[in-house]
Amino acid sequence: MQILSPRFVRSVHRFIFVAFVGVCGATVLVGVLAIGSFLLNPFREFDGSEEFVDLSGSLAKQHLGSSWPSAVDPAAVESVSWKTQWSRDSFSSWFRIKLTKDSAELWTEYIHAQQELYSRRAMSDRHESIECVHRIVNGPPPMHHQIGNTPAWWFPASTSFRATEIILWYTGAGSGVGRAVYSGFDESSGILWVYEYASQHDKFRD
Repeated sequence: MQILSPRFVRSVHRFIFVAFVGVCGATVLVGVLAIGSFLLNPFREFDGSEEFVDLSGSLAKQHLGSSWPSAVDPAAVESVSWKTQWSRDSFSSWFRIKLTKDSAELWTEYIHAQQELYSRRAMSDRHESIECVHRIVNGPPPMHHQIGNTPAWWFPASTSFRATEIILWYTGAGSGVGRAVYSGFDESSGILWVYEYASQHDKFRD
């Protein structure tokens, strides 16, 4: 049996030690970098976005899931473009939907009713009151507390937009959770334009 020389054994031990120290050092460095990144932006993992452009009605329904109005037949929808972007406690969403006029009316009624329903369900003991405003605004609608950039395909005509603007006022805070949806149907192009958002510490009057 061949006997290994002491020098060779020492070299092997030294190599193992150096490799071990290197792995430990790399692990510590990764941990330090991760902690530093978290401290610079502790809520980064809550940020995100999704988008698709010009999907057919059937494919868009698959992507949107429960956000798709059950009364709208996907066959009546020629195409849907959608983007949503969110942070820890806010979001913005844009829609461009090419569809029949009847389906546009169904879609519009659904999203405005859902906005009110969701907001009323969100009331809790942290809130002192809920305020809801219905109005008509000239397009394009205001981009209150917009999260992210407006998608390149979202350029609504100067048509009238139906607005449902809601705020759940925090008790004694002078601000609250703002939620709103704006929808406008351009009959000349057959396109329904929608902007929706939610934001903490909203006042609507800023």
